[in-house]
Amino acid sequence: MVIRQRASLLFVAFLLLPLVLSCGKGGKKAENVPADTTGADTTLSYVSEEVSFGVFFDAEGMQRTVKLGSRDRQTTIYIIVKYPETMPIAAVEYRLVLPQGVKIENDAYYDQRAAVLGMFEHGISETFPCVPGPMLVLHTLTLSVPSGLKNAEIALLAHEKSEFIGVAACDEGNPLVAASSYKAVINPTE
Repeated sequence: MVIRQRASLLFVAFLLLPLVLSCGKGGKKAENVPADTTGADTTLSYVSEEVSFGVFFDAEGMQRTVKLGSRDRQTTIYIIVKYPETMPIAAVEYRLVLPQGVKIENDAYYDQRAAVLGMFEHGISETFPCVPGPMLVLHTLTLSVPSGLKNAEIALLAHEKSEFIGVAACDEGNPLVAASSYKAVINPTE
């Protein structure tokens, strides 16, 4: 049983290897990242205006700020990818950046996820059977929040190694589509 599990994991890793290695390649025309993205510390190639990642405080993907009371020590965030209904996706790649002192207590991830490589803080790649749009809740995270946080930004950025944030479409060859990303703020002061 253990040998079968290890063989299965190695097979999945082998299948994901071309996706991970190809993320930084390609002769794409460079453009500026849209103003609302948090990828300012990385240089992205062409970014689709139709594909975006976001951190939200609601499962519908509408609320990007939250004010916590002085006694609140937890909050829930949703990592959501939005994309056209006509473009099913099979994989995602991104990195989660949390404010100092904020920790993940619980992670409820998309239940059809087939494989995952990496860790949130350095970059994560996830695969799943083709999912039609317009959005997919990738993770529901319960966060432990220290008191006194102000303007605490939660961001989704490019993977550290591949310098890519985006999706793999379900078309032949699983073309990669770079995405914009939107941050969330705990206790905004403005």
